[in-house]
Amino acid sequence: MANQGLENSTPDRKEVLALDIATHTGYFSVHEAGTWNFTESRRRNGNKMHGAFRTVLVSFIRAYGIRRVVTEDVSVNRYFYDMRRLSELRGILLEVCDSLGLPEPEFVNPAVLKKWATGDGHATKAQMVAACKERYGIIPVDDNAADACHLFHYYIRRHRL
Repeated sequence: MANQGLENSTPDRKEVLALDIATHTGYFSVHEAGTWNFTESRRRNGNKMHGAFRTVLVSFIRAYGIRRVVTEDVSVNRYFYDMRRLSELRGILLEVCDSLGLPEPEFVNPAVLKKWATGDGHATKAQMVAACKERYGIIPVDDNAADACHLFHYYIRRHRL
């Protein structure tokens, strides 16, 4: 693979993509930010959420030369359906990174991210959105985009990029 030497090199912040993986996936990079909607419907994606997620992810990574991905770890309270869905999407992310020669994504515990972003490990969605506005001057489209924004800034701060 052309990218095999990239695993040990330090990426630039332009090469980092942060994801809050779900049916509505928040994403943040220096290139673009927002929320991708993978809700299944026959009109939107022919009930092919997994394929749509993979296609969008590969396209974004290739378009912007992404070399590192950071994402929230799977955490789902008590809802089996959510856990299964997030685990499936996480598996697709791992496969995409493997197939593109990228290192395994860095997974961040949601409580750790909330504590870092707001000072409260049990912060609400509204608190995460407000912290995004206060800390970075960014008004996210929704809580998924806010989480991705915090993930990006957490990663670049942690790795001093």
